[in-house]
Amino acid sequence: MAFTLEKLVEEYRSDRVSPFRLLSYEVRVRHERLLARIVREKGHARLRDIHGRTLAHWHDDWTTDGKTAMAHSLIKRLRAIFRFGALYLENADCQRLSRSLSFMRFPTSSAVLTTEITAKQSDAIRQMAHEIGYHSIALAQALQFELGFGQKDVIGEWVPSTEPGDAMLIHKSKKWRRGLRWLNIDRNLTLRHSIGADQRPVVIDLRCAPTIITELDAVPALFREQNNPLVVCEANARPWSPAEYRRKWRMIA
Repeated sequence: MAFTLEKLVEEYRSDRVSPFRLLSYEVRVRHERLLARIVREKGHARLRDIHGRTLAHWHDDWTTDGKTAMAHSLIKRLRAIFRFGALYLENADCQRLSRSLSFMRFPTSSAVLTTEITAKQSDAIRQMAHEIGYHSIALAQALQFELGFGQKDVIGEWVPSTEPGDAMLIHKSKKWRRGLRWLNIDRNLTLRHSIGADQRPVVIDLRCAPTIITELDAVPALFREQNNPLVVCEANARPWSPAEYRRKWRMIA
């Protein structure tokens, strides 16, 4: 039976040596959505019938209504699965398609996305967050801006309990990890934490960050137990889910 794109995606998802299995939970979920669309729309295609011109037509289909960023993401997933098939399955069609994609160039979005914000903008976000009652977002904003931490390094992440790694909190079938807790800050206001994908340790004197001190002082004493998360959602008194936090942050910003 001819090897189809759907079959290749199945192998990419399940093979124990696949790079897909090494991705973080949140990235894996995001890639799963893209893979599902590829399978839904193009999964029936036999690898031997796919050529450079085919891939160019697919990209054109995916850029309908100017969705260049989505098309770019889907092509990146195709690069990944063809590379997997070429390297680990030693499939000749995957080797051919991987080479083809390495030579092909596709237009990227002309929109320039700026992720850095100014101190004035950060202060405005904190002020607005306080005004509408999201004091936790004001605290998280101060921590991220002043310390240069990533979102997960501050608010943590909820993942299925079956994911590897220790749990700081457990709720139903999920566990919370990576986020800041009050025990990360000692009586001398020294913060010790492990950040980034490589969980590198950092030690920071918070006395050099008065904005953070101001936000910490505003947190009621009853929420400051050592094992408690530093940033908790006002709606349920648990750590924010990254998706909901981003949605509320964008609304405030």
